[in-house]
Amino acid sequence: MRESSLSCRWPLGIVWLRSAVLATLPVSLAAAGCSGRDRGLPPLGRVTGVVTLDGKPLARAAVAFVPYERGNGAYATTDAEGRYTLRYTAHNEGAVVGRNRVEIRTGGEGRDADGNLVETPERLPARYHATSQLVVEVAAGDNEFDFPLVSGPKKQKSNR
Repeated sequence: MRESSLSCRWPLGIVWLRSAVLATLPVSLAAAGCSGRDRGLPPLGRVTGVVTLDGKPLARAAVAFVPYERGNGAYATTDAEGRYTLRYTAHNEGAVVGRNRVEIRTGGEGRDADGNLVETPERLPARYHATSQLVVEVAAGDNEFDFPLVSGPKKQKSNR
């Protein structure tokens, strides 16, 4: 399967998502994504950006925006330059307008080129996914959110 082909499958990099968001995915695909219809979609804003780790592009990272108010999550996998464009459904780009919690991961289960199940270790600290406090406000229209991540411990500001 080529990643560039549109289908009702999500990119390999988001297989890691084992939360309540994943539980809503089949419903959202059946309701809007696989039908190719826009009926019933919440207001969406187009979202693009770049993810870096320690100043270098982070390739094949799974990016998820999970809305606080309503709607399903939006997902993307970064390319070799760390760029991403979120998809709400297979046929609709964007993320739900409003506050969204952001989760970024590099590890999880997936399939290699031969179809074998492989486990990739997580390279990012939990503060970017499991305990993420990354929050963005998606607006109608075009949005650009870059995430300059650091692999080491979070630096504390000194009071001196």
